[in-house]
Amino acid sequence: MRDLFNAVRYVVRTGIQWRYLPHDFPPWSAVDQQARRWLHAGVFKTIAHDLRIITGST
Repeated sequence: MRDLFNAVRYVVRTGIQWRYLPHDFPPWSAVDQQARRWLHAGVFKTIAHDLRIITGST
């Protein structure tokens, strides 16, 4: 799970397309599929919300 999350972070940070993930990450299709599941489940919104609370940002 951590490898998948780190791969999503890498894509967001670098702006690359899923297909160009370095080979030390899981296959791009698996990362894309899991990211879509997390997006649909609201995981990223929850993370952003919790980070705002922790850092005191509004």
